[in-house]
Amino acid sequence: MKGLEVEMAPFSLPSIPSILNPMKLIRFEMLSEPGVTRTGVAHAGRIYETEAGEPKGMHAAAEIRPLLPVVRPGAFRLFPNGLQSVLAYEEAEYVYGNPNALIGPGQVVPYPPTTSSLGFEAWIACVLHSDGHRVPVELADDLILGITILNVLVARDGSPYGRSRDIGCALGPVLTTPDELDGFVTDESNGRRYGLNAFARINGVERASGESESLPLTFAQAIAAASQNYPVREGDVFALGPLIEPTEIPLLDPDDEATVSIEGLGAISMKIMSEGAQE
Repeated sequence: MKGLEVEMAPFSLPSIPSILNPMKLIRFEMLSEPGVTRTGVAHAGRIYETEAGEPKGMHAAAEIRPLLPVVRPGAFRLFPNGLQSVLAYEEAEYVYGNPNALIGPGQVVPYPPTTSSLGFEAWIACVLHSDGHRVPVELADDLILGITILNVLVARDGSPYGRSRDIGCALGPVLTTPDELDGFVTDESNGRRYGLNAFARINGVERASGESESLPLTFAQAIAAASQNYPVREGDVFALGPLIEPTEIPLLDPDDEATVSIEGLGAISMKIMSEGAQE
C-alpha cells in the first residue's frame, strides 16, 4: 500500500482583512459578566467592543478583565537565542511550547513543587492571521495579525527546555498590529526588525532590562523557517527571545509579582502564589 502523499501548493499571499489597521486588539470579559468572552480594540484607556468587525459598545478599562489574546493556538513555537548558531534562516532552530501553559494577563500561578529556583524571562511573540506553506521571508511579515509580550516562568534548576518551561506563560495583554510599530522598525532586509526596549520588574521594582533589536532572528525569518516542511496555521504563536539576559533577573519567591514590559506593547504580570495558599 502506498503511503499518503499530500501535495502542497507554493505560498501565495492571501488578502489581508480590512480590520488590520493600526490598533491594539483585545479579548476580554466584563467584571460584571464573567465567563462571556468579548473582543474589541484598546485605545486611550478605553475598550471599544466589536462584534464581527462592527462597533458594539465602549467600556472603561477598569470595567474589564483582559483574557488570553488568542484562542488556544494549534502550535506554540519558541526560537531561543542560544540555539541560533547559523546564518541561514532555513536552519533556524525552535522548540515547541505547551499551548495549555499559555495564560492571560494578571493570572495567579502556584509556586511549582518541582523547583526551588523559579525565574522568569521576557520574550516577544506574534500571532498569525493566515496559513502559509514555504513562505518567503519577504512575505512572511504579512501573515502576522499582531505582536505581543510573552512572560515565561522557568525552573532554573531544570532542563533548558521542555518541562522547565511548562509552568506558566503569560501572553498579552493585547495584540498590537504591525503598522502600529512602524516607528520602531530599524531594518527590513530580512523582515521587520524592531528596536524595542524591554524591562523586568518584581513587585513593581525594575530589576533588569534589554532590547529586541539584537535578536538573532526576525519574525519573518522564524515564520519562513517553520513553514518549509509543513504549513504554519492561523492562530499559531511564534516567540523570539529572551530579550533580557535571564541571569540578570533575580529568582522569584512565593507571593512575588513578575512583570515584563516592552516598549509599544504594554506590560503583562503574573502573581506567584504560595504553595497551598488560597486566592
